[in-house]
Amino acid sequence: MRRLPQILGVLATLAWAVAIGVGVERIWRYESTPGAAEASPPKWPASTLVARRPGQSTLVMFVHPRCPCSRASLTELREIMTQAGGNLTAAVLFLRPQGVDDAWERTATFREAQGISGVTVRVDRDGAEAARFGAVTSGYTLLYDAGGGLLYAGGITAARGHVGDNAGRRSVLALLRAHPTDRHEHPVYGCPLHDPKSSQGGA
Repeated sequence: MRRLPQILGVLATLAWAVAIGVGVERIWRYESTPGAAEASPPKWPASTLVARRPGQSTLVMFVHPRCPCSRASLTELREIMTQAGGNLTAAVLFLRPQGVDDAWERTATFREAQGISGVTVRVDRDGAEAARFGAVTSGYTLLYDAGGGLLYAGGITAARGHVGDNAGRRSVLALLRAHPTDRHEHPVYGCPLHDPKSSQGGA
């Protein structure tokens, strides 16, 4: 019986280690699971509120203002804009569902997007623009060339909420510089644009 406390201590330690391992595995699985994606129009839609500039490529990102994962997407967009050197027209469209206050989308994420030089921030009322471009996941990014042809569709982060070098960002920059690349799409990691739970959360 003298060894009982030791045995119980070992069992408690094992249980704690298993619980930690399960928690880490669930977090990793969540961060590395991409969001849904649909087909986007191969040519620039005629009836969109995003303005293109003659002779420039156009990038459009769709964001749910209450999705924490999308802060990383905006960080990557800032890097793209810095490296693009003013040769890219970019817009970030923030979802505003029906039945919410006029300022519902004006979160810290919204303000962060407004602080990116060269980026136009617009409100996507009831997700009309997202539907037009086939965007269903926050952080979804599209790049169209100067002629309105689709060059790239997908995400620009390596995982949910992860900042740093990744295949999506590299592909967008390569396409902007007319460098050879065989990657024109990448998984998008973010919250569903039309997730009711995301519509109730904080910034």
